[in-house]
Amino acid sequence: MKAALSEAAGGEEQLALLVAVSASVDKIVAHFSAARNLVQKAQLGDSQLSPDVGYLLLRTLCPALHALVGDGLKPFQKDIITGQRRSSPWSVVEASVKPGSLCSAGCREEEMPPRR
Repeated sequence: MKAALSEAAGGEEQLALLVAVSASVDKIVAHFSAARNLVQKAQLGDSQLSPDVGYLLLRTLCPALHALVGDGLKPFQKDIITGQRRSSPWSVVEASVKPGSLCSAGCREEEMPPRR
């Protein structure tokens, strides 16, 4: 019974993480929807001209993504030099921009037949 309750609570927490990201994205989309052309969109994306976009990104989207990415991480990851090191959302970002990680996945996707 306790396992089922903790599993349900874990599912609710994960759902809350997704809801936070979704709500943040909705706010950002609403911010840019006021633009009528590309010039206005560019101006709305410039935090010097539109400080609201900086707030939306730094105070809503980044913390929501940080919590979401950090939620599923193992506490430690193997390291060749130190044996193990603490995992962090930033290590996921660093790993994803290394050549051959996500880049190779994108290249393989281009080789696949078109989706229907």
